[in-house]
Amino acid sequence: MERGEATPYDFESADDLQRALSEDPTIEDRLVALLTERLKSRAALNTFVWSHIGLAVHAGLIGRVIARLSPICETEVVLYFRHQASWLVSAYLQWGVKHKASVGPIRTFAEWLPEAQSRGADYRRVIESWCASIMPGQLHLRSYDQAADVVTDFLITAGLQLPPESQGTTRHYQTPDPTIMTLYRLYQGQSDEEALPGALQRTLAVNGVEKKRYRDVDPRSTLPTGQEWQRFAASFDAENATLARDFGLVLSAPSDGPAIDPQHAAPAVVVPALLDLIISMDRRISALEKRLRDAAARPE
Repeated sequence: MERGEATPYDFESADDLQRALSEDPTIEDRLVALLTERLKSRAALNTFVWSHIGLAVHAGLIGRVIARLSPICETEVVLYFRHQASWLVSAYLQWGVKHKASVGPIRTFAEWLPEAQSRGADYRRVIESWCASIMPGQLHLRSYDQAADVVTDFLITAGLQLPPESQGTTRHYQTPDPTIMTLYRLYQGQSDEEALPGALQRTLAVNGVEKKRYRDVDPRSTLPTGQEWQRFAASFDAENATLARDFGLVLSAPSDGPAIDPQHAAPAVVVPALLDLIISMDRRISALEKRLRDAAARPE
């Protein structure tokens, strides 16, 4: 709803809208104008869904916008809440790590927690602000934890028909694998300012890594070293003595065993993701090089 055809009221991104909700003094008039344009430009449609987490903590503003739009549309507000502990972890990974929304080094979870208040961590205050801003019949409070499929739950709550092809499907945004979050932490942690994850996120998505689930593999070798290696090599002494006696085959035990593993400075769990990226980019580069060779070989 906030993006589409270019108008003076549009926002460049979800982050642009997030900032404007708090900082743009004309935001109420801007939203009314934008949503009015959107509704009137789609006369064939009778239902619009506008979803943005930033709206949840601006009940007063959105309530006024809803009231001003009442001559042209009826509005209902559906708010989903999950257990605070689950939500705070997810929110920290989103705004404290992946989308770094603070200045300075990446904060620990405990250091970040006070920032969660501005994101809606005080559920009672959020709910009461909506109760005071819109009519009771317009507000629906739903538990994310109790919904087997939050999309189906939303459609039913909103009085919308469930598409037949969506029966039995579960659709939700899944927090990236811990391996991917480690990459975000290492990448975003290099910035002293607020930092969008765009460059890394695009690279992960284009190369098919963003949504993969990785298995933690111990990078240490399981080969014997030191005294264990000496015992292993000596375990063949009797057999080799018989080989030398019976066949004249003399085998010399290696003096040195396998090298001891180096200490790994970076978390080993990120290595599989980095390997996937390297392999994927190598394939794409190879394909581009082949296209260039083929183009050069074609007669003009």
